Amino acid sequence: MESNARDAQEASWIRRAQAGDQEAFGVLVERYQRKIFSLIFHLVRRQDEVEDLAQEVFIKIFKAIRSYNFRASFGAWVSRITVNHCYDYLRRVRSSRITYFWQLPEESRRALETGPEPLERSAPTIEEQTALREVVNKLLDRAPADDRTVLVLKDVENLSVEDISEIMDWTPSKVKVRLHRARKRMLADLKRWR
Repeated sequence: MESNARDAQEASWIRRAQAGDQEAFGVLVERYQRKIFSLIFHLVRRQDEVEDLAQEVFIKIFKAIRSYNFRASFGAWVSRITVNHCYDYLRRVRSSRITYFWQLPEESRRALETGPEPLERSAPTIEEQTALREVVNKLLDRAPADDRTVLVLKDVENLSVEDISEIMDWTPSKVKVRLHRARKRMLADLKRWR
């Protein structure tokens, strides 16, 4: 019941924002800003770009809100705009992006080559967790944009296959296939480093 009231309140804010009410749009921004910042950070992987890209996303949402038709959830609609904007950004910077192991600075290559040893069944130490997180971040940095997006939405944002399907405008089976392939490529990339 509480969820229905929240959804009705959100629908009211959306309709008011569609009519030009900036205060209602501000409420929507407050509600979704953490999600947008998180998506941008995990997709673009550049902390220094997150705030600027988020502002650009909010402007796009503001300009497009009149076209929102309530068929998909507003959160999925906002996420789709965010993901598409990040894709556009990544396409623009693709030429300067490091994509091969040999292009990494020597210090980074050494860190990856001496990455964490396979973890035993006991709980990893803080140092091991940090090293593992660093390797995963390096792998995500190197991953193609589609792989990174589906991995972030599923494994970082913990979204369901159905939610990802709605955001990416893919069938659930396509999401599963893309997720499987992205994980497989990431593991192969990790093995090449070792």
